[in-house]
Amino acid sequence: MKKKITNLTIHPSLFQIIDQISTTEPYKEGNSLMFFTDGSKTEMGTGCSYCAFENGIKVLEWKGKLEKFHTVFQAELMGLKEAIIRASQGNEITKIWTDSLSSLMAVLDPHTHHQLVRDIQSLLTQNRNILVRWIKAHAGYRDNEEADTVAENAIIEGVVMKALNPPCEFKQHLEEMIFKKGQNLWDNGSTGRSVHKVLKKSAISSTMRHLAH
Repeated sequence: MKKKITNLTIHPSLFQIIDQISTTEPYKEGNSLMFFTDGSKTEMGTGCSYCAFENGIKVLEWKGKLEKFHTVFQAELMGLKEAIIRASQGNEITKIWTDSLSSLMAVLDPHTHHQLVRDIQSLLTQNRNILVRWIKAHAGYRDNEEADTVAENAIIEGVVMKALNPPCEFKQHLEEMIFKKGQNLWDNGSTGRSVHKVLKKSAISSTMRHLAH
């Protein structure tokens, strides 16, 4: 049975999952249960997966099929989310490895409005025994390569996933990028400095955000 997700709005001062995520820990093969996740997109569609290995033997495999318009980023996040849900059924310390650095960076952002990212943050907050690690893609790690193969197969064979709302999520992601870009231009530009002392929030970024709707 899948664990119910409580949708949290996490205050930065309480954002503790940074201790559960690492992008620098080197990968080492071990005998304990470890998960590997991946996402894949081709002309035929989009898929995501996780595999679990114990003592070098694959003991679990899951494949999810997304729509063609879903992005690799969404697929990577969905694979990670499903792996956390499955790993949360146990109480032991469990490592989940992903080669999607962008996914980990998104999960480490306490201010994100991306619903799928917030789901992952909530799951990690509720399951402190789960650790997420980054592993380099296509570097000869057999277990991670297997997850990549399973994600490709998921495009055809996976369970159909209907949990994503791409237009809404894409708009949210676009708004965040536009706002940050506009604010950066306002903070670091060479003009309007006297006004900047009074108005710290960029009117340009607010206008650009409005245009994204």
